[in-house]
Amino acid sequence: MPSYTSPQLALEHIYTRDDLRGIFGITDATLNTGVFRPKDTSSIWLFITEEKTSDRTQYRDRLEGETLYWQGQTSGRTDALIIEHQPRGLELLVFFRRRKYEHPGAGFRYLGPFTYVSHSGSSPTSFVLRRQNQEIAVIRPEDADDEAFDPSSVDDARQRVLRSIAQRRGQRAFRDALMSAYGGRCAITGCAVADVLEAAHIYPYRGAATNVVSNGLLLRADLHTLFDCGLIAIDAVSRTILVSSRLNDSEYGELHGRKLRSPQTSAQLPNEAALNMHRASAGL
Repeated sequence: MPSYTSPQLALEHIYTRDDLRGIFGITDATLNTGVFRPKDTSSIWLFITEEKTSDRTQYRDRLEGETLYWQGQTSGRTDALIIEHQPRGLELLVFFRRRKYEHPGAGFRYLGPFTYVSHSGSSPTSFVLRRQNQEIAVIRPEDADDEAFDPSSVDDARQRVLRSIAQRRGQRAFRDALMSAYGGRCAITGCAVADVLEAAHIYPYRGAATNVVSNGLLLRADLHTLFDCGLIAIDAVSRTILVSSRLNDSEYGELHGRKLRSPQTSAQLPNEAALNMHRASAGL
């Protein structure tokens, strides 16, 4: 099973390189470079400084919301690891700072796992990476219903709700394939109410290539949301359910350790690398 370092790191925490040396027992001097792979792990660490000092190569890196625009090493020797991190079962972990001494000890803010989106050019290659599994913003009760009720809009609102349900269920062919593979039952609970079953991507949707049964799970709507939020995950080896400790006191806590239902054929089984990446990003 891949050995990920993300479970030992705290999101948004400030780490210096010396901190990381101590936590992981690192003696390798290449930790001081921008791209580092800790020995005997399935993690790649990216150290990114947006505003470089004058003595450094002036790569053009920037973080916009949850999207990172980053230039790789001039030599390009690590490009393949970045581009192919998903099929290789590797996680990309980003440590970011605006400038060298933004934080004490020239530390970096740990932003968590990112996913490769695209690349262009060479020497250096320009990458676009996307942050994984962000927390969903909580709407305060006083802000939830701030629109005046308008009876004339009810029909239009109903159509919007139906469209939203259709989008949430997933692309029709993808959902149909998962419905067939799992016999019309939720892969976790066995629920057979078709109206609440949705097509969940294990590896985030990136076009038609990701709409394959082995990259999907047929889940009840509430479990789909928890899966996307990283509050539940799947152990790729035992194919059992892992539940965040945040849900221990809820009815979902009872799902921990439950066996995932199997699809009709072995070829339809969830992809292990994709499950491992999702689990790593969830920190479970």
